[in-house]
Amino acid sequence: MKRWIYVSMADGSTRTYAVEKRVTKIGRASDNDVVLLDGNRSVSRWHATIVSEDDGSLSVEDLQSMNKTLVNGQEIKGSVRINPNDVIAVGRFKISIREESADRFDIRSGALTLDEAQKTPELLTFVGLPSATPSEVKNLELLYEVGVTLARSHSLDDVTNAAVEMLFKIDQVHRATVMMWSDETQSFSNTDLHMRNAGKTSSLPASYDPKNLVMSRTILNRVRDENRALIIRDTSGDESFNAAMSIVRAGIQAAFCSPLTFQGRFLGILYADNLADPKAFSEADFRTFTSIAAQTGLALANAIANQELLKREVERQALKRYLPPQIADMIIASGGLSQLTGVLQPVTVVYTDIRGFTSIAERMDARETVAMLRHFFSLMSAAVLECNGTVDKFIGDCIMALFGAPVESETATRDALRAAILMQQRMKELNEARLADYAAPIEIGIGMHRGPAVVGNIGSEDRVQYTAIGDTVNIAARLVSRAGPSQIIVSENIRSELLDYRGFEPLGEMELKGRAGKLNTFLVRWTEVPLE
Repeated sequence: MKRWIYVSMADGSTRTYAVEKRVTKIGRASDNDVVLLDGNRSVSRWHATIVSEDDGSLSVEDLQSMNKTLVNGQEIKGSVRINPNDVIAVGRFKISIREESADRFDIRSGALTLDEAQKTPELLTFVGLPSATPSEVKNLELLYEVGVTLARSHSLDDVTNAAVEMLFKIDQVHRATVMMWSDETQSFSNTDLHMRNAGKTSSLPASYDPKNLVMSRTILNRVRDENRALIIRDTSGDESFNAAMSIVRAGIQAAFCSPLTFQGRFLGILYADNLADPKAFSEADFRTFTSIAAQTGLALANAIANQELLKREVERQALKRYLPPQIADMIIASGGLSQLTGVLQPVTVVYTDIRGFTSIAERMDARETVAMLRHFFSLMSAAVLECNGTVDKFIGDCIMALFGAPVESETATRDALRAAILMQQRMKELNEARLADYAAPIEIGIGMHRGPAVVGNIGSEDRVQYTAIGDTVNIAARLVSRAGPSQIIVSENIRSELLDYRGFEPLGEMELKGRAGKLNTFLVRWTEVPLE
């Protein structure tokens, strides 16, 4: 047996709350379990409590409320035991406690699983019946309309809106909703509970909240386990209390509930109810609802597949702007950039910076500067991508590139040096063209270092960026600041990885800003010694 608190409202309707805690708080404040509001403030902020005692009995305690608490018309002081038929007065509200068993509700599963309904939809129609009533003909027409409407729906919003619209074409459906399931959070997404036009439900009490839907965990588990639509009817015959015990607290009399699935994947729940009549829905209505659920599952699966394909393509095109195509494809196949959490791994970092950019920019207007930078970044990014690197970010007139991230590579350092030399070569070609157009040349300096760094999606809750952080990145940034026009300066770590290359010229130990010790550095004679 389960206990329920019935609250009689001013408009004659009843709201119901389950007794689920040892102490149930009643009052005007929002932190109460039973919140009672009226214009006259007849209820105190914390008015009373109902307590489940150890022996199974119940008691009510007044919390020194302004208007007192009455039991059967008598004012109480402190705590008083109450019986099932007692009436508790809290301000202008009347409260009673009832015990009800689960067999008050007739809960029946459909004859077909949703998989069977999707594979053989004609089983849900009236095909083969010797004669069809006008109501059955109407349902047949509705089933045809459902198929056409959902087939034209391509996005998730289109499908859910179309499904709700179709549900309201079943006579006596007062409320309807689609509750989408998230595999990622293992929970239902927030959803609106839609109400039929007010004119068609004007006889309902004003207390019915179209957004008040509390699904029973037992019902949800049964729907998922059986993969069948359910029809639920209140069989108590007591029309004075309309709140359903096992599926909603807003007061239903009849309801449909169905899983939305496709090929074993659970996508969500389709729900519709009636707030006035336990006999509102016929068997034909149940078949129609089941058909809508089966076709909605198919349409949702198509919409989700289209959404995922579009997301992957958009992400792939974005990644291809900064990563080699083969690496972009690898990341997308593994789940996208969202899967790239911060990890410590060896990387080679390359910084490329325009020398004397401030003086160059002073001689150009803003549009010319932007056009020049766009051309410069395009050339440098292409060199990075051609050598299997990742364009990490643009910082003013500087480019930061990573090699060996997000995918580790044994050739990362050689690829990085090849990219650095390629960038210098392309700047030489660019300057020849600029001089021919009587434009000032642009020269760059490059700094390189290799070492461990944390790479991955790093940032705040609102904004994340794939990048690398750590001392390795800082050293590369310091080296580029020491590189002159057309120079490539590298650390000892770079040279030790490429012992076969004879183009390193020792620069000796160099002091770098922000570092206590000195760093052994080398100049790359890229114009004289080719990199094999």
